[in-house]
Amino acid sequence: MYIVNIEAVEFKEYLERGARGVKRKTLVDDSSGSKRFYLRYYRLEPGGQTPFDIHDYEHIVVITKGRGSLLTMSNGVPSMKSIKEGDVIFIASREPHQFINTGGSELEFLCFRGAEILYREDIKRIIEGGDKA
Repeated sequence: MYIVNIEAVEFKEYLERGARGVKRKTLVDDSSGSKRFYLRYYRLEPGGQTPFDIHDYEHIVVITKGRGSLLTMSNGVPSMKSIKEGDVIFIASREPHQFINTGGSELEFLCFRGAEILYREDIKRIIEGGDKA
C-alpha cells in the first residue's frame, strides 16, 4: 500500500514539447509501486497549455479548479471544447488532445492513466477480446 497527501508533493515544471506555464505533481507511478496506473496533478497558469498529444494510453481527467479549453481532432478537423471545475473527461487511446487555460486564474486537474504495459499488442488483443488468456 502507498499513501501520499497531495499537498506533500511539490510541483515540478513540465516543459515537454511545447508545454508552457505548466507544473505537475506525480502522485502515483512505478516509483510508488504501481505497475498499471499513474496519477498526476497538473496546474496551468493563465495562458498555459499542455503539449498537443496523441498516445496509446487512455486518460481520465477531473478538473478540480478553474476553466479552460480542450483541443481535440475529429476526422482531421480541430475542435475546442469548454471545460470547467467539476468536469470529468475520458480521453480514448490515440485521441489527440491539448489542455489550454483560457481563464483568468489557474486551471488544475487530476490525470489518471494506464501504464504503457497495458498497451502492448498481446495485452491489447486480450482486452479487446481477440485472444483468450
